[in-house]
Amino acid sequence: MQNSNGIYWIYLQNVLGYGSRKIFKVLDVFGSVKAFYNAPYKEKVSSKLFSKSEINRIEKYDIDFAYKTIEKCEKLGYKIITPENPLYPIRLKHIVNPPAVLYVYGNMPEIDDEVAIAIVGARKASGYSRALTYELSERLTKAGAFIVSGGAVGIDTSAHTGALRAKGNTIAILACGLNYGYLATNDELRMDIASNGALISEFQPDYPVFKSNFMVRNRLISGLCLGTIVVEAGRKSGALITVDHALEQGRDIFVIPGDLSSERYVGSNRLIRDGAKVTTSPLDVLEEYTHIYPHKINIMGCGEMLKGEMNDAPLFFDEDNREDKKKQRITIESKTVKKKDQIESKKNDEIKEFVPDKSVENLSDNAKKLYLAFDKTVMLFDELVEKSGLSVSNALSAATELEIMGIIEAMAGERYKVCL
Repeated sequence: MQNSNGIYWIYLQNVLGYGSRKIFKVLDVFGSVKAFYNAPYKEKVSSKLFSKSEINRIEKYDIDFAYKTIEKCEKLGYKIITPENPLYPIRLKHIVNPPAVLYVYGNMPEIDDEVAIAIVGARKASGYSRALTYELSERLTKAGAFIVSGGAVGIDTSAHTGALRAKGNTIAILACGLNYGYLATNDELRMDIASNGALISEFQPDYPVFKSNFMVRNRLISGLCLGTIVVEAGRKSGALITVDHALEQGRDIFVIPGDLSSERYVGSNRLIRDGAKVTTSPLDVLEEYTHIYPHKINIMGCGEMLKGEMNDAPLFFDEDNREDKKKQRITIESKTVKKKDQIESKKNDEIKEFVPDKSVENLSDNAKKLYLAFDKTVMLFDELVEKSGLSVSNALSAATELEIMGIIEAMAGERYKVCL
């Protein structure tokens, strides 16, 4: 830590709990976090700032617990950033409930000078939405944006992976302690994020996951960013909580429109009805900030978002490869129709053996490895990771590429189906 008051900030965090709106009220009354710690118990109670549960925590916690937290972080290589630290984002100081402490694994960027954009949405997202998010994140990153999301599966994973594919940095805000073993399937992705940005949590290192954590966490996702993009939000999506925080914080809301007849997009489409900006291109987002961050944004690196002729994920293309991509899609569509005609009479695709077509071209090396790992028409993602020898993050990126090309299709239960 770059200030000696870290122990007192951790103590204050323990007393108030996570997501409290009282941090600056305490400072106003007591003058500093150190003065608050040193104040007599009766003075703390008589201030009438604290609820009964907070008063109980004043009695429960002492400075030794804070020292143990610091020792734990030093051992694990986590940075502790408090509001007195120059790395603490000014954007977070301006929200109504700034965190008393941020725990960081990786390198905390100077986020206040970044065109930080949050991308949020469903965990059990459709292949359409995941592919779209991946491409959107990649294009935004290439154009100078800094992607922030929650490190979970679904839309979060696609957002982070797209940013990493563009060789950019990204931040994941976790809903548990950095050292807590949650979502093991994303361990490798989180390590990639830490190497190319940061994992950040308000929760102390070993703090477990509770349902309430996500609401607390989501305010930080929106608070760090200039705007939040919503991709595939259902009627009760957690992404809508992030939107509520963003609106309270005065941030911009962008929404990718979805199928009006699908429950998957009820929340998304309602946001559009209520005034969120319809977003069909990364330009729709970046044009809001070019006058503020001209030194960061490169519109030429952004391109357009176009819909392919097939009813699947919209794609982002550069002008110089658009025609090549169209030709690839037409060829794949033709192959797909022929293959579907051949297997139409077959039953139980899930156990049908499959021999990959080794002549498939125009794929990245990782996408080829994943495709060649198929020995049945439908396989679990974990099986494909094992057979291909790819890391989880590389396999997710490869699967997204294969989906975009129309070669495979995502199914329920973390399974993928070959379309060729």
